[in-house]
Amino acid sequence: MSTQSTTKPTPPLAFVDTETTGLDPFLHDPWEIAVILRRDGNDTEHVFRILPDINNADPKALDINRYFERVSADGWMWHDREAAAHQLYSLLDGAVMVGSNPAFDAEMIAHLFGRYYDQPKPWHYRTIDTTTLAVGALYGRASEWTRKECDAAWYGKVAKAVGWPWKSYDASRHVEVEPPTKAVAHTALGDARWARDVYDAVTIPDAFFAASDEQLAQMAGNALSQMHGGQK
Repeated sequence: MSTQSTTKPTPPLAFVDTETTGLDPFLHDPWEIAVILRRDGNDTEHVFRILPDINNADPKALDINRYFERVSADGWMWHDREAAAHQLYSLLDGAVMVGSNPAFDAEMIAHLFGRYYDQPKPWHYRTIDTTTLAVGALYGRASEWTRKECDAAWYGKVAKAVGWPWKSYDASRHVEVEPPTKAVAHTALGDARWARDVYDAVTIPDAFFAASDEQLAQMAGNALSQMHGGQK
């Protein structure tokens, strides 16, 4: 009698960011949505630009994400709303959504999907906030330092470093990821890439520590070559 494996496939990761006309999903629209889908270790980038209703837009939001500047730039094109929604739904179906405050992005996208789908939240029920992830990693380090040095002051140092409420840019820098530059901050793809980099900084070991002896030897050889102007 044959048996079938009941192992469920690993859900893909979706690093997501939205640029919107405001903070209220009932009043405001997402006008730019980026998804970096990671499946089987490979990342693919997707950006959707959907013409919003700006009659109820929050002027502060439009200023922060440079709405009028960006949509008037050469080469800007809007995507068909329904077609974009269907493509986006396919990307996010079953995925684990990761981002900086992804709960906000999820609500905005769910309201878009609600126009076309009975199930407007197709992603995994647990979203991952990269700021929370980074701060958790820092407190984990504080625990290690406390045990090694018998000094609980490390917890206070972490609290001071990340502030309260937690500041995403500060947390990012403390896990050695520079936040987006002014040119790409508050663009959907720029912020999605940033979320991915923070996630990777916390969850993936440094290549040096994960390398085999052969790979370490290659790294050393490359470093020596660079020191000597590329000569071996």
